[in-house]
Amino acid sequence: MATHPPTSEAEAHGHQHGPGRYFVIWALLLVFTVTTVLTGRMDLGAINLPLALTIATIKATLVVLFFMHLSESHGVNRLVFVVSLLFLLVLILGVLGDLMTRDPLALPIGIPTTEGPEINVPLPHLR
Repeated sequence: MATHPPTSEAEAHGHQHGPGRYFVIWALLLVFTVTTVLTGRMDLGAINLPLALTIATIKATLVVLFFMHLSESHGVNRLVFVVSLLFLLVLILGVLGDLMTRDPLALPIGIPTTEGPEINVPLPHLR
């Protein structure tokens, strides 16, 4: 019995999937984009930044896994992706930890605080 060679590269590697998979991922990306826009217009207090970063990380992960075919990749590519996510988590926790341990007066202008009254300093007129 003769074995026929695969007719395409996708068949040779066993990566056969139709456009339906991409439409589902595209729909998920649209849902997360709408969620980002809606929650960006709400005042959720301290949850705003972590929520926005979580949604952005999920969207980037979907793009990398499916549109850039990391889900079909093996070995070092997956390791690099996981290490980059861990590095992102360390950076985010470092920034949030820094902001939460600062004195409210040392925070950059425009960052809302929950402690004490708001300080309004009149700006001098520029001529």
